[in-house]
Amino acid sequence: MTKLDLADNEIVGSIPEAIYNLENLRHLYLNNNKLTGTISPQIDNLNLAEHIYLGQNYINGTLPSNIGTNRPNYWRFFSVYDNKLTGSIPMNMRLRNAYQLDFSRNQFEGEIPSDINQENYSKLRMLYVCHNRLIGRIPSTLMEMKKMKVFYFNDNMLAGGIPEVGDAELARNLITVRAQHNQLTDPVPHGLCDLDVNKRYGELIELSVDCSICNECDLCKSRCYND
Repeated sequence: MTKLDLADNEIVGSIPEAIYNLENLRHLYLNNNKLTGTISPQIDNLNLAEHIYLGQNYINGTLPSNIGTNRPNYWRFFSVYDNKLTGSIPMNMRLRNAYQLDFSRNQFEGEIPSDINQENYSKLRMLYVCHNRLIGRIPSTLMEMKKMKVFYFNDNMLAGGIPEVGDAELARNLITVRAQHNQLTDPVPHGLCDLDVNKRYGELIELSVDCSICNECDLCKSRCYND
């Protein structure tokens, strides 16, 4: 079996251990059900999968720390969106083929993993960590990732500011940055504002922040948030 699609049903209970033994699986869709329980460390047996969608369930516990240990790892789309997961987003996941990572709408705590960077995630395009309980600063290394198009940092407890864009290729690719409803205090960097698609320097069409840090940035003025 290479594809298992059970999405959009009313399935209850925990994820059967037998699913983790489908080592030839390429596509797993369990999203939008009523699944409970935890994610087993055996999920790393599915290292050949490209799509793993577990979002919109009631899964709790922590993400297994061994994700990405089995090599090679082909995970391109990994989503645990809108569950009840706790703990931290693990370091050292080693998902080098990841295109999209979605950890949003859970109860994750701690900091954004500092090893999500160009060296480890050179193919990553979309990172969703919004609607959690994350603290600390947004790692500057995220703004050096050449292929990134979308960052959702919003609705956490992040401090400091949005780092300046540190890579010319990223400056050409970045489309959306959402960082509203945090504890950011540093003004939006001018270099980020200059990527406004209307200025023809970049492709940035959405820059959502709190009004208190928008400064004189035309792009975020149109979509800033008051407390």
